[in-house]
This record gives sequence, C-alpha cells and structure tokens, in this order.
Amino acid sequence: MTMHRAFTGKLFLQIASDFTPLRARNIVVDLNPRSVTAWLLLISRYIIRRRTLVWGHVHPQKGASSRTKYLRLAMRRLSAGTILYTYKDMLKARADLPNARVWVAPNSLYKAEMIRAGSGDSVRDNVLYVGRFEPAKKVGLLLKSFAQIEKILPDVGLVLVGGGTEEGMLRNMAEELGILDKVTFAGWIDDASDLEPIYDNAFCTVSPGFAGLGLTQSLGFGVPMIVADDEPHSPEIELAASGGIRWFASNSIDGLRSAIIDSAGERSSVPDKLLSIYVRERYSAERMAAGLSDALRNVASVDEEKL
Repeated sequence: MTMHRAFTGKLFLQIASDFTPLRARNIVVDLNPRSVTAWLLLISRYIIRRRTLVWGHVHPQKGASSRTKYLRLAMRRLSAGTILYTYKDMLKARADLPNARVWVAPNSLYKAEMIRAGSGDSVRDNVLYVGRFEPAKKVGLLLKSFAQIEKILPDVGLVLVGGGTEEGMLRNMAEELGILDKVTFAGWIDDASDLEPIYDNAFCTVSPGFAGLGLTQSLGFGVPMIVADDEPHSPEIELAASGGIRWFASNSIDGLRSAIIDSAGERSSVPDKLLSIYVRERYSAERMAAGLSDALRNVASVDEEKL
C-alpha cells in the first residue's frame, strides 16, 4: 500500500492497488481515528455487510477522558468486534459497549514452552537491564543509581543488554562514575536461549524509563522488575497485577537505589516460578495467536466467556 499523510501527519491514507480489502470476507483495521483508510473501509464494508474488525487500544493514550474517545467508540460501533492488546482493556471495552464482541491478543515474545523460570541454584548477583539505549529509556539514571550502591553491595554487578544511540555516552558515564569495571555491556541479544543464563544471574531487572515487552520477558524468566512509576508505559504494564513489579519514583536516583537494595535483600526468592507461570498462561505466542484466530472465526474467547 502507498501511504499519504496530511495535516502534518495527523491523518494518513493508505491506497491499495486493487479492491481486495473491500471484497475480503474478513479484514482487520487499525483502531486509530487518524487513519482515513480505516474509516473508509469500516463505513464501506458496513454498508455492504462485510465483516470488519478493529485492533488497538480501546482508549487513546490520554485515557477515557480524551475527546477522541468517542471517535474510537464510533469505529467500534461500525465494526463486528474489537481485538485488544490487554486483558484490562477488555473490561473497559465491555463497559463502553456491553454487547459488542471483544478478544485479547496480548503482545508476546515467546512460545509457552520457552517461558520458564530459571534455576534456583544460580548465584544471583546482577542487576539487569534489557532494552534500547535511547533517551526515553533513561539508562543513565540506572548508572547513576548503581554508582551509589556499588560500595554498599560490593558483590553486585550491572549488566546492560541492548544497544542504541546513547551507548557511547553510557560507556563514558560508567567510566566517569568509576564503575566501568562493575558494568557489563553485553550487546544485542535476542534469542531466548542466550538470554536465559543472563537472567539466571540476575536478582532483578530495571526499567528506569518506560516499560514495554521487556516486562513480559523478565517476569517470564521469573525475575521481578523495578519500574518507574510515572512514565508512558506500554500496554504490558498491566502485568503489575502479577505482583512482579517494585515501583520507584520516576527520575529519582535515590528512589531507584533504594529499590535495588531492597531487591538485593530478597534475592533468595528469585526466580519466582509463579510469576513465570502467570506470564506463560497469559502472554505466550499461542495466546496471542488464539486471540486473533478466535476473532477471525467469530468464536468467543476463553477470556470473553469469563466476563
């Protein structure tokens, strides 16, 4: 499809080379009021009685009080049902339109068989960060906090897995803080089997900026995460309901330091196998695929039947 943007990117239109999206038995469009394409397909297919599903967030980022909430609601009314990212969104969707069909296809990383807690015999002496080295992730805050605790916890190291535009700056910061010998820059590691031994040596992970899929990964390995309390987190933050998150005040070096020290004191309880089971049952690739499959086949999901 060819993308066309208007009004400084606030609206966009995608043009297909044929009429397949209009003729198809089932299609899924983005639950995004800025998509002119989604509106055209929803309205056209509603008129000709073709089944169209919407997929996205039930409310905009500003929440239920946003003025665009009603545009999303209108899109949902034109559709045959809504596919959502989170289980919490399912409850919100039902509150807005009690009789509308809803399914959950949670963002997932691994198959269920790959989501498992690590060994309880491992020496867990590392704080771990896995993700991008970008400003919004605030990895520098983690380095500054770690510099304050390395003398209090001399046996603890910091492992940074990932990469990005701030990598050079972070290496220089670690050297200036005098902790370069305690910090390991492990590079990009994506494969679960390669990440497993790294998580096996960690007693906690940290999200100093906004949290995303890394939360699913960490709890899936049975490792709790320390998370900033006031950031534009991704939908996966609903995993806070699992009990696997320790909060700290956003942008607070002292708050993060205290959270890490507290986590170190509880390292004997890691890995938390119940956390791993919680993720495996709700956030596996199979659960995501099942949500999409149920929606396309128009059958009730297990989650919908529970409501």
